[in-house]
Amino acid sequence: MMRIAVATLALATLPALAAVSDLSSQYANWAGGKSNADSLVNGLQSGKSVMLVTQTSSNTRSLAGFTPPAPMSPEDVSAALAKARSTLASLGIKQPSADQIQAALIGGEVDMGDGRTRVVQGSVTPAPGIATQ
Repeated sequence: MMRIAVATLALATLPALAAVSDLSSQYANWAGGKSNADSLVNGLQSGKSVMLVTQTSSNTRSLAGFTPPAPMSPEDVSAALAKARSTLASLGIKQPSADQIQAALIGGEVDMGDGRTRVVQGSVTPAPGIATQ
């Protein structure tokens, strides 16, 4: 009986794992690679640390990290990533740096690459009733 329960539980998690993989694949190019996309999707869903590393064609690296205020549903993760991508695209940024992705998700200054910065509101917001610092 225990084996059936374990097998049932394992099968029940397959759609969720597939959804994470699909979402991660959808954002891999935009996020600077599969490892960044995996970190984004997994970190946003679990409410745990997200670490991003991007590299420009001139070998400049951008490192960023943050912890979302709370775990998010796959639908909320998808919406937050879509909004962050849209925010950066509206600023003319199609291949963002790690810092730019972080700002689009949690809010902050986006370096425009020409010495200017723009303040953007993040697409990841705390759940109602959760205090932020």
